[in-house]
Amino acid sequence: MGLATACCFIYAIAPVWGIVNLLGLPYDENFASNYFDQGHYFFYYHWGVMVGFMGVVMMVAAFQKSWRSPVVFYSFAEKSWMVLLYVVSGGFANKSTYGYFPVLVVDTIVAIWTIGYWIEQRSIFPDPEIEQRSVPDSEVKQQSVLPDPGKTI
Repeated sequence: MGLATACCFIYAIAPVWGIVNLLGLPYDENFASNYFDQGHYFFYYHWGVMVGFMGVVMMVAAFQKSWRSPVVFYSFAEKSWMVLLYVVSGGFANKSTYGYFPVLVVDTIVAIWTIGYWIEQRSIFPDPEIEQRSVPDSEVKQQSVLPDPGKTI
């Protein structure tokens, strides 16, 4: 999922190409001259870098345990927000958001996967910050449950 998220760097590098070829949204020169000249490129550059780096950080967190909690929480919040924006904007009935359907699919999978990750982590360790230590058999002492009959209590 980190790699899929990191692919959003394309919107920072070539926003028009990404909008047309990945999102499938139309590109019209009249629209572009008004829309992109008003600074909307800034939005795509920013979004591409922000989400692209989120993907990189997600991949690093796969190998750095100390990064996981904040990265997973931020990723969940960001992905859930995109799904919520799509649904609230009438994404399924709004033709101007059809191109964002692939983003909806990836973000929904990541959000559901994250919930599953949290449930799985809680079932393994009651507190994910505490690592369970295994004790070798040689350190375990055999103790009798019954008191020694020769000793008085």
